[in-house]
Amino acid sequence: TYMQVLLDSVFTLAPAGHNPECFRLYEAVEAGSIPVISLDTDYKQHKCKDSLSHWLDSPIVIVESWSEVIPTLQKLLEEPEVLDMRQADLRAWYNQYMSSAVYDFESFLLSET
Repeated sequence: TYMQVLLDSVFTLAPAGHNPECFRLYEAVEAGSIPVISLDTDYKQHKCKDSLSHWLDSPIVIVESWSEVIPTLQKLLEEPEVLDMRQADLRAWYNQYMSSAVYDFESFLLSET
């Protein structure tokens, strides 16, 4: 299944579609996989490119072109300890990000009552 593939994957490619910040980013991190995005021409010209602004400081893999993906991932796979640390850093970043999002949402709801 799709979820099993994510659970078994170290990396998940997340190309920009209708919106650069797509569900694939969240699914990948939830499954323990590191999302890979490209800040290529399609991204730079996308009307919703700012939707990724908070992800740009996260420990995901960011390349300037999809042609950089294979050499970039091969290099990361050569250092398993560094890769493990990146996955741990991503989990910590994501937990903080989601906690903050939930807090902001709850605060908004409570301010409306």
